[in-house]
Amino acid sequence: MSFLQRYLRGEHEQVWADLRELGPSVRGEEVFEDAHGVAVETMRRVRSNVEAVRRRLDDAGYRFKEPDRVHVPPPADAGDQLDNFEQRHGPLPLSLRAFYEVVGTVDFRQSWEQLVGWNERKRRAVPTEPIEYLGEYDPLMVEPLNCKRAAWQADFGKRSWFLAPDECHKANYSGGDHYEVLLPDDSADFRIYGMVMSDQSPFGEHFVEYLRETFRGGGFRGTVEVREGRLAGRSLPDLDIASRLADGLQPLGVSNAQGRLFET
Repeated sequence: MSFLQRYLRGEHEQVWADLRELGPSVRGEEVFEDAHGVAVETMRRVRSNVEAVRRRLDDAGYRFKEPDRVHVPPPADAGDQLDNFEQRHGPLPLSLRAFYEVVGTVDFRQSWEQLVGWNERKRRAVPTEPIEYLGEYDPLMVEPLNCKRAAWQADFGKRSWFLAPDECHKANYSGGDHYEVLLPDDSADFRIYGMVMSDQSPFGEHFVEYLRETFRGGGFRGTVEVREGRLAGRSLPDLDIASRLADGLQPLGVSNAQGRLFET
């Protein structure tokens, strides 16, 4: 079967693992159309989830930081814009290009007027409702390609292109590195540069994996775990509202970073 047929049959995670293993050869004539089909189908599901989560957040009384930017669908000339971008900076990974082609841009950050940070919660005598601090759990955000925050990463010989602030900056704290993609990248998917997962690497999850886990958290990826003074991955929001937001969303895969299986 083709990659797309396998993906539609439910082999979501394995298909993406196989596509990543191909490296640059994923752009070969005999594979590219099939791989691009998987990327587009994946992002079609992502867009459906984005639209569903936005409605649910509105209904729950969640206030967005930038109401006009919560979800901006791709413009009619998105393909031309992406072609021009790639002529300047080299190829985008298939997953990211498909995101811009199908989903557009997303900004689920919480309004800082509604968001009650953990420092303030400790000082409050009245308990805070979870909706008031949901934005601390790394809300989904992918900036447009015309964002000007790009820098050269000499260690890797590539340009790092800005995707989003890290989870601390999203919640109005001082934080670490931003989430970025290193370009050029002619593979199927990429690991997010600057996404803190451990003390050993500046790279976090693959982009598709990040999206999958984010929707398991109802649009929120969750917080960094610290065990015995060391970073030890991420945990999804342990909140009832996150479970309600995630209920019934389109499946992107079935396993988490620790390897345990979850039906989605």
